[in-house]
This record gives sequence, structure tokens and C-alpha cells, in this order.
Amino acid sequence: MSLPEVGFRLRRKIVNNVERIGVGRAKPREPVGCCGKPWLAHLPLGFDRQRYARAADRILEGCFDVFALRGAALGFPPRWNADPKTGIEAPLLFGKDLNYRDPEVVGDVKYLWEVNRHLELVTLAQAWHLTADERYAQGCKALLESWFEQCPYPRGVNWCASLEHAVRLVNWSFAWFLLGSEDSRLFAGEPGRAFRQRWLTCIYQHCHFIASHWSRYSSANNHLLGEATGLFVAAVTWPLWDESARWRDAARSELTREALAQTFSDGVNKEQATWYHHAVADMLLVSGLVARANSCDFDAEYWARLESMLGFLASVMDVEGNVPAFGDADEGVLVRFVPGRPAEVFRSLLATGAVLFGRPELRAKAARFDDK
Repeated sequence: MSLPEVGFRLRRKIVNNVERIGVGRAKPREPVGCCGKPWLAHLPLGFDRQRYARAADRILEGCFDVFALRGAALGFPPRWNADPKTGIEAPLLFGKDLNYRDPEVVGDVKYLWEVNRHLELVTLAQAWHLTADERYAQGCKALLESWFEQCPYPRGVNWCASLEHAVRLVNWSFAWFLLGSEDSRLFAGEPGRAFRQRWLTCIYQHCHFIASHWSRYSSANNHLLGEATGLFVAAVTWPLWDESARWRDAARSELTREALAQTFSDGVNKEQATWYHHAVADMLLVSGLVARANSCDFDAEYWARLESMLGFLASVMDVEGNVPAFGDADEGVLVRFVPGRPAEVFRSLLATGAVLFGRPELRAKAARFDDK
């Protein structure tokens, strides 16, 4: 650890201690204005509606897929502070004081955090969007309200890591638009308005947390890109506060710089891990599409670096869609666009790139298009 990093971490510790007594915490203001534009307003009619409905039904029955745990009976809503693998429930201490690396305190935090990324929220919102079955919309509301209740700001294991806030924000953004944005029936009447206000307050707290706790120095890598993705998507989706423009610009600056800094010009991600190559490419893709939909596009160099990443991925993929599994991997995804295990995320990414960049050779390697 370098001397500048030591100094940075000491300053961060002081900030955390000050926040513990209430100084510098998020103080949400009344949201004003209109939400941003979705990068995809409607799901294509060709989607297999029953596939999404079946996946959503499993969630409503309390069955969750969490890495190696397939169909884990977590209940609906689940216990958000409990590790689904060990059953250990993390205490509601000040989040930045919690040692999330201690399995005696939080269990397997990777499993705990995976449930709290709210990938299932998008599946429920997709099912409602495709079927208009009110059970799925109400399921989204129940899931969120239980999370607000069980995970009060800034206490517990879900208020200690900026990357987790960021991934949750991305999933909240997609669910928000799929549920109808500001015109959602979930926001109708006095109870609906109260639910909307509570959700927006939590969104503000998430954005404030990320902006106050960026990953730096040896912790930067893909975590910094993920944090920037979440803050950018949130600030563009909900430009409702005085800080929103500042958050958007800061996140956009991080994305623009780190897209080039973390990946060589030939498209090889410097972390040199196949799974994280895909993860970083997905972050850049989602951020870029959200930016384009809201007239704040990234520059040509940003898109060229993403294209080169997909070109590299195609070059190491065999005819069966396999890629060499070098480096570490965790099967984590930014958004679960398609229900089920992420078995073909690499081919899916190439299919998207084929359309986005007009590259038939990427289409050939992808072999087919999926719903993403």
C-alpha cells in the first residue's frame, strides 16, 4: 500500500467516524422535476411471456437462485440481512463499522449481498410488463417496502459497500421504467404516493453514499466502474435533486476515464479475468445506452474501447461459445436481463455488440440472439 493510499484510508476512517454520529449523512430534499428517459421503453412482443411469468412465480413463492443455491427457500420477502447460505443474520450496527469479511458476523457476505442486489425485482417487473398480472407489480412493491423496513439507512451490512448500492440502483432503474415510471399504478392514491416518496428517499441516500465513498487506489478496478455505473444511471433516471447534475457529471467523468484506464487499447481488460472482462463490458454497455437515450452520450473513444473489448472476447471464443476461464470469477451480473443461470453471458454480449456496432463476425460467434 502506497503512502498516498495510507493517507486516503486514514481520511476515510475519519469521515466514517464523523458519519457515525450523524454528521455528513444524506439529508434528502423534496424531489422536483421529471424522470429521465428509459433506454428501452417497451419489451418486444416476441418475448416468451410464460418464461418470465414462471420465473416471477418462483420468486413470489420465495424461491431464489443464489450462485450454487438453486431454488433456495428464502421466503417472500426474504430476510434481507440474513446470509442465505448459513442463516447468520448480520447486526444492524452502523454500516461502515461492520466487518463484512468476518463470517462469524455476517456469514458468507457474497451470498448475502447477491440477494440484496435485487436482480429478482427486474424479473418481477418484466413479468408485469409482459402479462399485466397485478401480482407481479404488487410483488415488486412488497419486496421494496420490506427492504426499506429491514435495511434502515445507514445501518447494517447493506450500507457498507458502494458497489452493492450501485448494482441495486441499476436494477431499481430498470424496474422503475418497466413498472411505468412516474405513471405507475403503484404510485396511485395516498399509499402509492407514500411508497413513491419512500423509494425516492432511499434512492437519494444510495446516491449520496456512493458519491461519498468511491473506491480508490488498490480498491478501484472494476468496483470503481460499477460504482460510477450505478451513480450515473441513477442520476440520469432520477434527476430530481440539486445534487443530481453533479452526481451525473462525476460518474460520467469516472466512466470516461476508467473505460480507457482499465482496458488496453486492444480490448483486453487489465484485470485479466474472463468473467470480469464481461462484467466491465456490461457496465460500459448499460451506461452508454442510458446516456444515449438521455442525450448525454459518451465520446467515440469510450465506444471504441467497448467495441475492442467485444472483439477480443470473440477472438478467444470457440465455435461452441466457450471462452478460456482465466482469472477469478464469481458469476455476479449487473442485471439479470434473462431469467435463469447466466450460462451464455459471453455469447449474449457479442449478440448485443453485433447489433450495436454492425459487426457480422460478432453475430457469427454469438450464434443466436437472446432477449437481452
